Amino acid sequence: MSTKSVSFLFLAVALFFSAVVSCTPEEEQEPRTREQEWEELDAWMKKLEAEGEDIDTTDLMVFYTIRKPGEGPFPQIGDSCKVSYIGYKSDGGKIEDSSEIYPKGIWSFIYKPQHDVGGLIEGIGYMNKGAEVEMYIHSDFAFGAKGASGIPPFTTLIYRVTMNDMTPKK
Repeated sequence: MSTKSVSFLFLAVALFFSAVVSCTPEEEQEPRTREQEWEELDAWMKKLEAEGEDIDTTDLMVFYTIRKPGEGPFPQIGDSCKVSYIGYKSDGGKIEDSSEIYPKGIWSFIYKPQHDVGGLIEGIGYMNKGAEVEMYIHSDFAFGAKGASGIPPFTTLIYRVTMNDMTPKK
């Protein structure tokens, strides 16, 4: 067989396999729904309660558990807060860490700022100085139906937050 024939045969086989592979339907994942998220969140909260965790909720249904109680008043609008935190997706993937964003790892802000994750601010309202809390924030108060970079739609977020300091508004 001549070199031209071998080259032609090789090219024909390569094109055939290329066509077969490119025409093979890829498995498409069904898009996540709010209902799926709430079913997962409900099962998760039941599991934590069965393990002895004391789960509470905010007015907006942000679930949280107090890992270490704090002391003193809770933040009011205009108070100065200093918190450290790590945020995760429900699959355990880290999404943000205050130690990688803010000087000394502390986020300093006046309470009730606008924030992409409104549930985080909601949960911080239930913390006083020294408190350590784990929050479970459903997507309605996180990134919702659109998701965000690396965060799929309808994804519950988990934040581990410490209220390092809180100073009342003067």
